[in-house]
Amino acid sequence: MKRWRKRMITASTVMMLAISWTGSHAEASESVIFDSTTIQANGKKFTVQMTTIDLSDPYLRVMPITAESGIGYVESFAGMIERSGAVAGINGTFFDAYEEDESKRHPNGLMIESGSFVRSGENVALGIRTDKTAQIHPLQTKLSFKVKHNNKVYTVNPWGVNTYYGDDADQVVAYTNDFAQQIDRAGGMKVVVEAGRITSMTEEAAAPPENGYVLYIGHSSNNDNHLLPNIHVGDQVEVEALVADSNSKSTESVAEAWESAIGVGPKLVTNGQVDVDFERDGFDDPKITGAANTRSFVGVNGDGRLVMGTLSSATAVDMAQALVELGLVEAMNMDGGSSSALYADGSMKRAPGRLLSNALIVKRYEDPQVQVMVNEHFINENRGFVKQDVTMVPFRSIFERIGADFNWDGEERVLTAKRGTAELTLRPDVSEAIVNGRMIKLEQAPAIVDGHLYIPLRFVGETLGAKVSWDQELYRATLELK
Repeated sequence: MKRWRKRMITASTVMMLAISWTGSHAEASESVIFDSTTIQANGKKFTVQMTTIDLSDPYLRVMPITAESGIGYVESFAGMIERSGAVAGINGTFFDAYEEDESKRHPNGLMIESGSFVRSGENVALGIRTDKTAQIHPLQTKLSFKVKHNNKVYTVNPWGVNTYYGDDADQVVAYTNDFAQQIDRAGGMKVVVEAGRITSMTEEAAAPPENGYVLYIGHSSNNDNHLLPNIHVGDQVEVEALVADSNSKSTESVAEAWESAIGVGPKLVTNGQVDVDFERDGFDDPKITGAANTRSFVGVNGDGRLVMGTLSSATAVDMAQALVELGLVEAMNMDGGSSSALYADGSMKRAPGRLLSNALIVKRYEDPQVQVMVNEHFINENRGFVKQDVTMVPFRSIFERIGADFNWDGEERVLTAKRGTAELTLRPDVSEAIVNGRMIKLEQAPAIVDGHLYIPLRFVGETLGAKVSWDQELYRATLELK
């Protein structure tokens, strides 16, 4: 039995924050459970294979994944599972499976990963919120760039994120490195946005920054005469990325509210009742609305756990009734037929009949993952983690949000930073830091993981005088700094 508790600590007692998931390793292994069963619905019998996932397990994260070569390409489902190290996975949203050009087999639904848009869209979608709850609602992504030049603000509203609009010269598309490592489309200006500024504008290929964008602006007369004259290298840029929820009538920051999402549909179950409305959800293809075929689904059960699985040959309405019989309170259709795929319990439970554009996976990490908030802002791009009972947090993500000055010397492998009266020096793999000229022993050496420097949370609290609170249920550390 996991024991959940909350406690508040201050900088003077932050040394107590040596935390661990109070569930045992045996319990952790039970956070992803596979089952196969036969269910009767609408007078028919169906075989259901499904995996149930405990979203509260800090070792687990759920996320969409796209083909290794980038959005628009395809890859074997087995390759996606192996490459990502997933412990469970299911095929994802619809894509242009019959497109002859293998670089243009684009997905059709929205995707969000780590609070960032992988692909824009407006769909019925499974969303995992930052409070670790799952819901299935109609969601719409919204992205805008507010460009400031000479005290004037010009707003750029891209048509989409990592989407494909053919050769339309008037298009404006925001690309991230999820799409490709280089954006080399001809016929348009590539505007690189990074760290709140336009860093370059070029007709040549441009690489999307890790946490930034390349805006592709087609050379139509409209864009050349009215858009491009309003943006310049060096301009400040405020990026606004939002998700609108039609059910709750709310619009929230994607980074603050959403961990991940994938848009597919149609909706199957709402509040434990069959809820299939093809017209409402925008579907008229007979393969979806009436034909019986192998089906894939995601849903939420009465305990709030995520369920993903496949069903033997069934119509969408039959599947919805079967999922109600299984006790799901929310459910949504995924791509099906030859795309249906399920991996769980260390083996392929259903192999797809084609290469896939995308999938939804469950990844288990070696160390429990820690959510971090700083001054009421959620750090979604990087998680902290617990290593040998020490909570490690992402340095850059924290210090950027508190307005600290810092510099990384790659050759010397040394980081210097200053905030207020505190000046500090850190080195990866060295368990000592220098603070205002004084040597400080660290409980664990800073570490570089996936190109990011992580430092002990205790050090942040003691050095900066932070007030730190811990939410055991969410596995979240919250720092408040003046």
